[in-house]
Amino acid sequence: MWIIKGVLLGLGVFLVGSIVYVVGKLRPLEADKATSVNLLLSLTASNLWFWVAFAAAVIAGCAVVRYLATAKAG
Repeated sequence: MWIIKGVLLGLGVFLVGSIVYVVGKLRPLEADKATSVNLLLSLTASNLWFWVAFAAAVIAGCAVVRYLATAKAG
C-alpha cells in the first residue's frame, strides 16, 4: 500500500513542479501570441531532464511514504 501512496505523492509533486516550470518558461512570451505544441513538447516530453525529474519525484515520494510508514510502526 505504501508503494501506491508513494507513487501518488510523487506524481502530485511532479505535476505541480512541471506546471510551475512550464508557466515560468512561457511567462516571458506575449499573452496575445499562440504557443506552439513543439515548444511545449521541447519543454516536457522531449526533454531528458523532464523524465529524470519524473523518476526522482516518484522515488522520493515512495521513500518518504515508506519512511513515514516504518516510523509510525516502530
